[in-house]
Amino acid sequence: MLNTFIQKSIAAIKQAKDLNEAVQMSRFLGEILWKNSIGQYELIELENALVEKYTDQFDLNIADTPRYPYLHVLTKAYDTGGHTRIVDRLIHSEAMQDSAVLVTESTGPNTLKKLSAAKYGFTQIGKLTDSRIKIQSIIAILARCETAILHLHPHDIEAVIAVAIAKKHFGIKVLIYNHADHVFSYGYAVADRVLEISYFGWALRHARKSEKKSLFVGIPLKLPDLSIKAKPRSDDGYLTAAGSAYKFKPGQGFSFPDFLTQLTSKIDVPFILIGPQPIRNWWWWGAIIKTKLEAKSKVKFTSKMPHDEYLKYLQNATAFVDSFPMTGGTAFPEILSLGVPCFGVLTGAHGYTPADQLKSVSIAQLSEDLNRFIETRQRPNIALDDIVHQLYEAHETEKVAGRINKAMESDISEMQPLWKNPAAVDSTFYEKIWREKKIFSMPLHTLPNIQLFFLFLAYWWNKDRNA
Repeated sequence: MLNTFIQKSIAAIKQAKDLNEAVQMSRFLGEILWKNSIGQYELIELENALVEKYTDQFDLNIADTPRYPYLHVLTKAYDTGGHTRIVDRLIHSEAMQDSAVLVTESTGPNTLKKLSAAKYGFTQIGKLTDSRIKIQSIIAILARCETAILHLHPHDIEAVIAVAIAKKHFGIKVLIYNHADHVFSYGYAVADRVLEISYFGWALRHARKSEKKSLFVGIPLKLPDLSIKAKPRSDDGYLTAAGSAYKFKPGQGFSFPDFLTQLTSKIDVPFILIGPQPIRNWWWWGAIIKTKLEAKSKVKFTSKMPHDEYLKYLQNATAFVDSFPMTGGTAFPEILSLGVPCFGVLTGAHGYTPADQLKSVSIAQLSEDLNRFIETRQRPNIALDDIVHQLYEAHETEKVAGRINKAMESDISEMQPLWKNPAAVDSTFYEKIWREKKIFSMPLHTLPNIQLFFLFLAYWWNKDRNA
């Protein structure tokens, strides 16, 4: 049934009346696959068909100019979120300082200042309604680089078409930084290398047809200098967790609100959550009522903070608990590097950091481990120094930049994740959560296409019958 939906969708896009319609339909389909984890992680066939059909519409007589080594291509550069911080760290690294940055749509005001510091400049194209003009503009910039590193939104087919044409006609190399490695994305047809960041993405190589392209590079983090003695850390007597609201939404038997209700009935210290929105997110309502009645309002919520402010706030916590079912991502290893005791649970959707070795095998075990730590301030059987050493090997910015710098010449078979995963990941984790949903997610970044919508609706109605 899934293959029927995909093949009918591709056939419909191939019949589009022009490039603009083909792009609009492809963006809509790409966002449906991005937002709904139905088990489809690539559309290499569609990418190749679009490039073959529309290449002759572009002017490729571009003046030969001196090339710079790296061009980082982003769809949008936000003021919050890890995506932009990754690019910011890489362009300021020694190994990848010879970089330029291209944003195909929009940039936040604070991020604009940071990315404009790229050695070979910053360009923002902006939203253009004519896809041919936009793709042509991207091609002209790509022609000036040796290697393009893609940090794209998964549905950004315009940038992918431009990169494919530039690769064919100007010989550029193409690396995909696989930041959203648990969802569908365009770009796998054109990639020379897929830069993996986790065991989870590593487990999906076959589904993306990237086994011969993928190598581990990791997520670059701003980590304290180990040669400088850290200041003594105060313990302000609170537990904390942080992350976007959706990362705490219960699924696959993992409920952070239920865990919190049980934990706060046994402990006296407050628990502060940064990011969740208790009024708008129904899954918190029962926990809020229960903790107010039984735990004397020990649970507190606060809105998102600027990244630096957020790290300072967390630095004095008694302990940090990673979000679940979805991991908080870089927050977990960053906070560990500050000397904060870190806890979490191995859900199957883990594998992004050596810090996962600090996580418990179940929610019940997590509660027990936290209770014991609060009482004793000790964690038996944890080789913390070894984990911190692995943390720096995996995440230190220069080490990550160095691996990217060598990506085209590295032996892929030797570039696997650098630490021992404490438990196997479940590469179907998000597919299982999606199947639990009562309704699918509609695209927000793209105008709907009626034909593709009804094809998807037919798949949706029959998904359980064909599971």
